[in-house]
Amino acid sequence: MLREEQIELRRQRAKAGRYRIENLSKKKVFSDYRVTNPESGGEYTVSVRGFDVGDNACTCPDFKANTLGTCKHILAVLDELKDELPANLQKKKAVIVRPELYLHYGESLQLGIHLPLRHSDKLTALAKKFFDERGFWSGRGRFEDLIAAVEIVPEEVTVMSDALDFVDREVERVEMRRREADWLEQLGAGTLEWNLLKVPVYDFQMRGALFLACRGRSILGDDMGLGKTIMALAAVELLARERGIGRVLVVAPSSVKYQWETEIQKFTGRAVQVIEGSPTDRTDLYAEPTFYRLVNYEQVVRDLAAINAWKPDVVVLDEAQRIKNWESKTSKAVKKLASRYAMVLTGTPLENKLEELYSIVQFIDERRFGPAFQFLQDHRRLDERGNLIGYRNLETIRERLEPIFLRRTRAEVLTQLPARTDSTVFVELSEAQRGPYEEQRTTLARLLHKSFLSDIDRRRILACLSNMRLVCDSTFLLDKSTNHSPKLDEFTEIVSELKAESGHKLVVFSQWETMILKAAEKLDDLGVGYSVLHGGLSGRERKAALATFRTQADCPVFLSTDAGGVGLNLQVADTVINLELPWNPAVLEQRVARVHRMGQKKPVRVVNLVTRGTIEERVLRTLEQKQNLFAGVFDGEEDEIAFASVPAGGFLATVRELIGEGKPDAAKVPLVAPDWPVLESTVELLESLVRWCQRPDVQVQLTPELRGRMEAVIRGGG
Repeated sequence: MLREEQIELRRQRAKAGRYRIENLSKKKVFSDYRVTNPESGGEYTVSVRGFDVGDNACTCPDFKANTLGTCKHILAVLDELKDELPANLQKKKAVIVRPELYLHYGESLQLGIHLPLRHSDKLTALAKKFFDERGFWSGRGRFEDLIAAVEIVPEEVTVMSDALDFVDREVERVEMRRREADWLEQLGAGTLEWNLLKVPVYDFQMRGALFLACRGRSILGDDMGLGKTIMALAAVELLARERGIGRVLVVAPSSVKYQWETEIQKFTGRAVQVIEGSPTDRTDLYAEPTFYRLVNYEQVVRDLAAINAWKPDVVVLDEAQRIKNWESKTSKAVKKLASRYAMVLTGTPLENKLEELYSIVQFIDERRFGPAFQFLQDHRRLDERGNLIGYRNLETIRERLEPIFLRRTRAEVLTQLPARTDSTVFVELSEAQRGPYEEQRTTLARLLHKSFLSDIDRRRILACLSNMRLVCDSTFLLDKSTNHSPKLDEFTEIVSELKAESGHKLVVFSQWETMILKAAEKLDDLGVGYSVLHGGLSGRERKAALATFRTQADCPVFLSTDAGGVGLNLQVADTVINLELPWNPAVLEQRVARVHRMGQKKPVRVVNLVTRGTIEERVLRTLEQKQNLFAGVFDGEEDEIAFASVPAGGFLATVRELIGEGKPDAAKVPLVAPDWPVLESTVELLESLVRWCQRPDVQVQLTPELRGRMEAVIRGGG
């Protein structure tokens, strides 16, 4: 009954559609027809061989997936033919004049053979050996042997393109599953000595890479922090070695697209291209050769034709929950990406509804779960009013997923995990942020080109630096009225993913109390419990906040300014999120050390949020290159610091580097007052020194005048 209803639904759509139908041959009835939808621009080929359900074929996605044996395009063509043919001719079927191998799109994909009335004994023997009495694949032989047998029969056998592709994939599937078993055995024995990447790959990661590479099209649903990116890159290297692939498309959210670029360069050394810019810029980029091509989900919608024209061998979907809504424009576009191999990476394949899992699996294998109408009928429980009250037959779902889905939790691979994993997540400046950011940067550049810097100019430089950092976090930190913050949006995504995994505890740091409170608002929206610590809390309030986080399961997040960067033991957590990077690497390590310390029994993941193309990214690059902006100052263990040892000219040179300004003309070299050499350091050095000097365990002999000047500089900076 359900299938008849679905066929009738498609019949009504066929009648309502205004299709252009064109016969592609001189045959009057049993021919191939081009069916075009003028509204959508969709164009498909319908092959008519009869008037019964199952006789015909169409190249549209619905026909291939719905298992009905028909679709609206086939029905539209048949309706037009029936209007022109007498009833007696509508009972005929196409005469088979030559043998052909074809693919039958029934409830399961089946290879079939059509034999003409007159054919050789060798072709008869071939059909009996490999096919049943209905003409469908019997499973008694191997596809490789079938192809060899086809080549030696007297007749010329037509092999339909989709049938040939099906046979090719089945042959590869059997071969790669055999290789996977062999490689896993070697891995278990410790004899699999591969160097797929420039970094060591842990055994559990190698298992993930083998799964992705050997299953052809599959989903990796591991917990956050287990290294899904590394596993995907290793799988690509394995496919390059074993299958000769040379074009890989990575589709990722905009916030992590450039993180992929960094990790591809770091781990593989392969050519990588980021698609960005205007339509003209993107067109030029698509014309360039590359091994990896990186696009975000929105670009797939705009550039689908150009992407498919590149013919990627592999498509990698990162954060694939972006296609969980099968009705969305993005989801529909992504599912039109064509490639032989596909890898889906997501820590949350199922967030709210079973339909989300169906949509993601649909990209990997459109027939894995059957048609949507049947899937919903089989697995949803509805009350008498049609309201969803639960799901059923979940074991069937697990069985169907098993060949294409791999998921490991952190607990399962705990003994193999590194003690600490650091990752950088890049976000983009929103348009609302760009204006105030550029205003501050322009003011700063103008100050740096002055021929003389007054005390007020120096304070304005520090204020501009501080304001640029504030804008990178949120416009609210600067104007106290708007709240444009891609960082907070990304923070919400990370927390949502970890929330779905359960059992995680997070410590979230920001230099600014206001940013912490804005993060708290996001947690309120998610219904996630949290504790807050900042410098304004009393000792009793501080103790209570810590106790709540440590002991209560419904409080998985601890929000803290750098007042919590020292003196806290937070081993109960396993994740540290830095909403911005402190400029002093020592402060960063102090933050992480609250969680990653003696007594920690779980691997720790550190996530740093950095705004791309801003002062934050330049600070990150400097940290990566030099490890420590203030080498020789913070490396020692002395309780005293000689300010005379701070290199002259360092402050202004560092600022110019951070905002991308070159050296000014010689005639405009800024003069630095000789009685205030501390300004030639960086603002972060001053902030760190003041905090350090205020520690009760440190005795530093500073004159009141010098201490006052240091504090005045910091106050002037914001």
